[in-house]
Amino acid sequence: MGLFVWTSHFPNSESEDTINTSDQHDSLLRYQLIRVNARGLGENCKWLEMFEDVGMVIFCVSLSDYDQFSADGNGYFNNKMLLARTFFESIVNHPTFEQMDFLLILNKFDLFEDKVEWVPLNQCEWFEDFRPVMSRHRSSSNTSSNNINSSPSLGHLGAHYIAAKFKRLYSSLTGKKLYVSVVKGLQPDSVAATPAWASYLL
Repeated sequence: MGLFVWTSHFPNSESEDTINTSDQHDSLLRYQLIRVNARGLGENCKWLEMFEDVGMVIFCVSLSDYDQFSADGNGYFNNKMLLARTFFESIVNHPTFEQMDFLLILNKFDLFEDKVEWVPLNQCEWFEDFRPVMSRHRSSSNTSSNNINSSPSLGHLGAHYIAAKFKRLYSSLTGKKLYVSVVKGLQPDSVAATPAWASYLL
């Protein structure tokens, strides 16, 4: 399921000029991260209007959720990737975020790259047209994971395809460009140092 995260900039306080800047950790004291799941956005979600100074929305999606299902309150099972898409659309279309940029984080690439080799991506109906052209001399996923331009793995092709699906959806809703980054769930440093091939998705 997708997670909705954004940064909120706090206005300068009147006493900020009197604070010793050596005691501050850059500008981190004036930013806030908030994590909200799909159940956090509804008709009674009044807190959305509180964030007037938000500059960017960061929307996280687990790549490995494409074949996973979640039960709703009525016991009906829904594909998690389709739920993430629906939630993404609701966030993008919300008036509060109309003027903001969006960054899509496609998380858990390491798990996805292994899974997609044996669980077809078209298990999710949104991805039913995924038909990658694979090289007959394709390297193993371990040797190709650092460079999408040399015999890309099925995982790389799948991640690029999913990114393109979200980018087209975002463009159709806003007419703007969606920024995308891919990270590995089991390697925390991949968030700070995005793999070189991920720039191919931007």
